[in-house]
Amino acid sequence: MSIKLIALDMDGTLMNSKSELSEGNKKALEKAMQAGILVVPATGRVYSTLPESVKNLHGVKYVLSSNGAAVYRVGEQKPIYTNFMSAEKALKIYEAIKKVHCVKEFYINGYGYFEKKILDCIDTFDILPAFRKYYKTTKVAVENIEEFIAQNKQGVEKINLPWITIELRKELLQCLSAIEDIALTSSLGANIEINNKGANKGDGLKGLCNVIGLDMSEVMAFGDGGNDLEMIEQSGYGIAMANGEEVVKQKAKFVTLSNDEDGVAYAIEKFCFRNS
Repeated sequence: MSIKLIALDMDGTLMNSKSELSEGNKKALEKAMQAGILVVPATGRVYSTLPESVKNLHGVKYVLSSNGAAVYRVGEQKPIYTNFMSAEKALKIYEAIKKVHCVKEFYINGYGYFEKKILDCIDTFDILPAFRKYYKTTKVAVENIEEFIAQNKQGVEKINLPWITIELRKELLQCLSAIEDIALTSSLGANIEINNKGANKGDGLKGLCNVIGLDMSEVMAFGDGGNDLEMIEQSGYGIAMANGEEVVKQKAKFVTLSNDEDGVAYAIEKFCFRNS
């Protein structure tokens, strides 16, 4: 069966180590779209922080964000598929972890929100200045995150806990152990991502395919991290990056070159245009 949709993780997959979209990958995506193949960014990021280089690709019609919890049609603010956690569940999670000294980010309505007091904490974390700038310029600060969550009855897409140490990870996982019906993943190694149970990139892709009338066997999915696992397993063509986690490579149907070697372009050429 021919490939009709290409789903792409961003960080560590489509984007290189400098967080750039290479010319080789860009040309491969443009070639695929010219051939009538849908190209869908599938990211753990919130919709509003999709890289400009990807957002500006002519022909991208859909975006799968927040690990599949929200699927958007480009240019529209209302998602066409959702799997949110309730505001009540999000508040229960916040109550369990609020005493832990870490950044707590809530994805709601396509944007990332955190409490203003977190701004002071960000400067104390041992992270690259570029990451610190990215966080301060792409997220929205609110006075009281609990009140803000409670007011947004439609629910929360994802909770992100970035830049955590091994010790903090253990503490956070212990705090979260009593919370039922949530999904825990990691995309960068040094974070914890919390979604509603059943919300993952594979589920989001299925939701999108149902809306547009495609079968998962017609999908090629690229990824490198734990939050890519379900979509790689469930797609007809699951592609892992050479720089990806071992568990992802073991589940993939093919391991392509690394994200610094235009691995996406290599696999697109191999599987989409091998007979052309």
